[in-house]
Amino acid sequence: MSNKNLLEPYHYTECGLDNVYLYNIPVVKDVEGEEVICIPKVNKLHKIIAEGIVYKKGALAAKEIRFLRIQIGFTQEDFAALLGKNGLSLGRWERNETKPDTTTDILIRMVAVKYLDLKDVDVEALSGMSQMQGVNDNINIDGYKNEYRLMDCCA
Repeated sequence: MSNKNLLEPYHYTECGLDNVYLYNIPVVKDVEGEEVICIPKVNKLHKIIAEGIVYKKGALAAKEIRFLRIQIGFTQEDFAALLGKNGLSLGRWERNETKPDTTTDILIRMVAVKYLDLKDVDVEALSGMSQMQGVNDNINIDGYKNEYRLMDCCA
């Protein structure tokens, strides 16, 4: 059982992204009595992270494209084909060598909404997200009682 929640945000780099911060994450004691953070329901958490990426203002970053592709469960070749692109292009996007055009950025977000079955996503709003300037690129998630939710989405 958790004894308390972590007071400061936890920089959750284990997901492969540099911009995810978790709040109210449980702290438990391990078998040696040391306090460690506990991240339960990782699949649910990753779905919320995907939602945060979909709603993020500004163009998708290389690691975010890769994260979405992996969460959806596609290989580079299959994901590229779904987008009407070739695997080399997708590989370049994921290595941050080039960026997808705005239309492809929007398509990636919409594919994520469909395949990850994201609820309550305003698909019409997605069309402008990639062109908006984001004040804060971080994805902040409240983990209170293991019921993850985005904290400042679309702010």
